Amino acid sequence: MDTLSPFAYRIKKLELLNSEDFVFAENLIKNVDIRDSGMVIIEAGLLQESIFFVQEGWAVRYKTLEDGNRQIVNFVLPGDIIGMFSPIFQHSEHTVESISPMKLGSFPASQLIEIFRDAPRLALALAWMAGQDERILEEQIVRIGRRRSAKRMAHLFIELYRRLRLCGYTREQAIILPVNQLLLSDALGLSHIHTHRVFRELENHQLIERFPGRIVLQNLAVLASMADFDESYLEPISFAKTSFAL
Repeated sequence: MDTLSPFAYRIKKLELLNSEDFVFAENLIKNVDIRDSGMVIIEAGLLQESIFFVQEGWAVRYKTLEDGNRQIVNFVLPGDIIGMFSPIFQHSEHTVESISPMKLGSFPASQLIEIFRDAPRLALALAWMAGQDERILEEQIVRIGRRRSAKRMAHLFIELYRRLRLCGYTREQAIILPVNQLLLSDALGLSHIHTHRVFRELENHQLIERFPGRIVLQNLAVLASMADFDESYLEPISFAKTSFAL
C-alpha cells in the first residue's frame, strides 16, 4: 500500500490538485469513524447527514426487495466516497453495510456546497469520482444482464482487483478479496447453487482459491481474458493533458 491514503492516491493521478487542495481535503475528513463488519453506514429511507471517505475496509451498496432478498449494486472499496449526493436528496434510496472492519473519514453533508464554492479543483475531482461510480454501475448492468455466469464472476473479480490497484494497493494485496459465495450471489444475480457451481468451475481451472471469508485470485491474465475485460472505464484521466483548466 502506498503511503498516501487511498483517496489521495486516486485523485493525485488526475494531476489536477495543488498542495493547498490536498491540505484542504485532509482537513475536511479529520473526523474518523471506525465500523465493525456488518454495520449499516447508510440506511435506505433515512436522511443522511454525513459524507464518508473510505480509508480502510469494504462495504456493499444494496437495495432490498419486497420479499426480503437484496441486490448488491456495487462494492465500496478504500478510496471510495459514500453518500456524495446526500445534500441533493431528502433520503437515501439504498443501504450501505460494511463487510469488513472499516475506517471512515467524514464531514457534514451540509459542507458539500462550500467545497464546490471554495475548492473548485477538489470539487471537480469529486465530480470525476462520481462519474467513475456511474461507469462502474453501467458495467454492473451489462455484467448481470448479458454476460454468462462464469464470465460475469471473472469480470467482477478483475474489476475489484483493478479498483484496488488504482487506489494504491500492491498486486499481492489486491488479489485477496474479502468476499464469499453469499455476497457474490447477491451481486451477480445468481442463485446460491449456481454461484457454487461457478466457483467450482473457476477453482477447477485454478483461477481462484477459496478460504473462509475471502477469495484469492490466482491467474489474473486468464481471468481477464475469460471476462473480455476492458479496463478503459476505470483508468483515471490526467487533467494536465487536457485543455480543461481552473
